[in-house]
This record gives sequence, structure tokens and C-alpha cells, in this order.
Amino acid sequence: MQRTIIFLHGKQSTPEGSGSGKAIREHFSKEHTVLIPDYKPMERTHGEIEAYLKECISPHPGALIVGISLGGYWAYRMACILPAGLGLSCVLLNPYFYNYPEIEVPMPPKNIPITVVVNLDDDLINPQEVIKRFEGAATIRAFETGGHRFKDKTPIVREVAAALQNSTE
Repeated sequence: MQRTIIFLHGKQSTPEGSGSGKAIREHFSKEHTVLIPDYKPMERTHGEIEAYLKECISPHPGALIVGISLGGYWAYRMACILPAGLGLSCVLLNPYFYNYPEIEVPMPPKNIPITVVVNLDDDLINPQEVIKRFEGAATIRAFETGGHRFKDKTPIVREVAAALQNSTE
């Protein structure tokens, strides 16, 4: 079944510059629609980004939202605030939840399929804190190495494929 994958890049990246986005596009675009919106996190306010992403994601019921770093925050936030009837799921890659300290990050709802992928050697996020936040509410995949940007993109492709498979069963 063809699905839409919406990839959200990190704070200091772009749709064209994200190696993770490129890996997802190369691996999945033959069978699925892959969208990588430029939400301009360095230029837009939280409210502007939220409005923009609502417009990008809402027309795609059943989409899998994948986000790395700050994009992981946004993937999670959008899956939480958009109507449950959209049937969204998300994969969070080393999600960075610290960019908007004034905005409370909701605890994971039980009705959203979430996969969290963290590298335990990440030097930008606290992987144990992320694991603790999602324990019991998400599928968690932790890898010993890979850094913040996933030097090896294989785990990304594998976990996105698994999330696509799990959400169609």
C-alpha cells in the first residue's frame, strides 16, 4: 500500500542538505510519496512553523511523519495536535525537545504509533531522558553509536520501513 512519508529535517539543515532525508527519499520514493517540506526553523516562530506544518500534513491522512533532531520534535508535536482521525504515526530520530523551553512538550498519547530511535553516543540530546519520556508509549530503538546525525543511515531506513509495515498491519 502506498503511503505518504513526510520527513522533517533538523534545525540547521534544509530539505536538500539533510543526509537522512536523502536516504529516505532514495529508499522509499519508488513505492511511497516522500515529502520534505522546508519549514525554515531558523527563520520562523514556533507558531508560524506549526501553522505551516498543519497545512503540509493535514492533506495526507495516514502519513508517517519522520523527523530528526528538531524535526523529531515537530514530527511528534504535529502527530499529537492534529486530529486523531488523520491516523498519523511518527518516527523520531534523536529528537531534540529543548528548542522551545516555553512550550510544554506533551506526554505521549497512547493512540499514536510512535517509534523513537536514539543513538546512545549522541552529544546533543540526552538519550536516556528521551528513552524515559517514551517508555511504555513507543517502540524504542537504541543504538550504541551513530552520533546525533546518524553516521550510518541504515538504522533510519530500517526503522522507517518497520514503522510503515507496522502501521499497515
